[in-house]
Amino acid sequence: MPADDVAQTGRMARSRPPSERPTKVCATCGRPFTWRRKWARDWDEVRYCSERCRRERHREA
Repeated sequence: MPADDVAQTGRMARSRPPSERPTKVCATCGRPFTWRRKWARDWDEVRYCSERCRRERHREA
């Protein structure tokens, strides 16, 4: 966060600790996975924990 933003808001942006991040269950392997920054814009559409599970999705059905 730039220094100007800190001066305006009066605080630094902080990330959540891993224990407080949202989780989902992978549609392919059934394992739980947690929110990642790269999924921030489309977290509602994320269904798979990894690229491998996304590619394997048709084999499980």
